[in-house]
Amino acid sequence: MNVTGRQAMLIRILLILLGLFHAANGLFMVLAPSRWYLAVPGVIHTGPTNLHFIPDIGFAFLLSGLGLLLGARNGPRAGTYALAGAAFPFVHALFHIWGWGMHGFPQGTAFIVSETIGVVGVSFLGMALAWLRAREGGA
Repeated sequence: MNVTGRQAMLIRILLILLGLFHAANGLFMVLAPSRWYLAVPGVIHTGPTNLHFIPDIGFAFLLSGLGLLLGARNGPRAGTYALAGAAFPFVHALFHIWGWGMHGFPQGTAFIVSETIGVVGVSFLGMALAWLRAREGGA
């Protein structure tokens, strides 16, 4: 697939935005796990606050954000960085989708938006952009 200069720039801008999103979420999880637990719609329905597990996942999101940001840079490995950065959020989203099949689709507007856009939509977009970045020769 040939990507035009404008498309390549748009892919890079979106990778930067997603990288910042994941890095900010990860930082929030690491620095304020109790506040993160209460702030994100639906998280309280997953069980009690786990002050070890939330920062652990936060570090994964921080590294994912870094990978997406590095994937937006020029260079022969940009696509590889982007794919590495998109991998954890993508499998995390697949796990959420699996959960919907096992436990039902989320209820409540805020929870639905958080799950469908904040988890699945953002993650699938990140993987698609990373794939395009790799295909344009940055892998």
